[in-house]
Amino acid sequence: MVLVSEEKVFLNGDIVPLSRALVPIDDRAVLFGDSVFETVRAYGGCPFRLWRHIERLAESCRLTQLALPLSAKEITAAVAALLADNRLDREGDARIRITVTGGPSSGPGGLERPGPTGMFITARPYQPPGEVDYGRGITLAVSGLKRNSSSPLSSVKSGNYLDSMLARQDALDRGSDDAVMLTTAGNLSEATSSNIFLAKDGELMTPNVGCGFLPGVTREAVIELCGRISMPCKAIMEGLDTLMAAHEVFLTNSMFELMPVCRVGTRVLPSCPGPITKRLTAAYRDLIASETPTI
Repeated sequence: MVLVSEEKVFLNGDIVPLSRALVPIDDRAVLFGDSVFETVRAYGGCPFRLWRHIERLAESCRLTQLALPLSAKEITAAVAALLADNRLDREGDARIRITVTGGPSSGPGGLERPGPTGMFITARPYQPPGEVDYGRGITLAVSGLKRNSSSPLSSVKSGNYLDSMLARQDALDRGSDDAVMLTTAGNLSEATSSNIFLAKDGELMTPNVGCGFLPGVTREAVIELCGRISMPCKAIMEGLDTLMAAHEVFLTNSMFELMPVCRVGTRVLPSCPGPITKRLTAAYRDLIASETPTI
């Protein structure tokens, strides 16, 4: 891959060098975490389902009363230009992050924002996990931090990310790769930055959207694929016992796609990756190939 002299960033309508991409210290994103974002993976310069991420970004803006600074068409064009300027438009994978900030602050009032909202986009090379990682899977601790399904932020990808970071650090400190989180009612929710699926006796399950998590674009695609290959997928609102009785568990997010889980807490999963995980992983990669043609 050819490297550029300095990474470029899209900031409020312009593509500028990273060293000039500055967010003011009085931006509400800095002071109050008043921001929403999306993370998108690009394959050989082609973002996977960018349109769906932009739709979800717009919904997050609506729920937090943020004005989306650009149209979907303008965001798509900005992403394409940024990939080209960073020489990520031809080969290799990239991580794209689109962030909307609250803009200038007039104090810690409500959601009234005195100035225009801000937007920045980054596009950086992404090295996915190797096939060995997918073959052995990852380990999950059970977090003591809970997802609040009554909070509107549970369905928003916001800059308020410390709960997830605290839960993940606790998992790392305990020798695990990530953490599974429950709701305040004790139902399965998600991992710290990914959705969770589990299978038992050939049945695939995933937490119901009322379980305090953001439904991911990859989760949505997996459920779509289940319909295509006639694999039932049941939305559940159940507790940790159901997860501990599963035969297979995998996580989904836009960057690592489908990641098998080999252990939850002290329980080693009997199958990692199991047959359902393998089948859906192959189907998902076929979907990517069909939607991200080589430029």
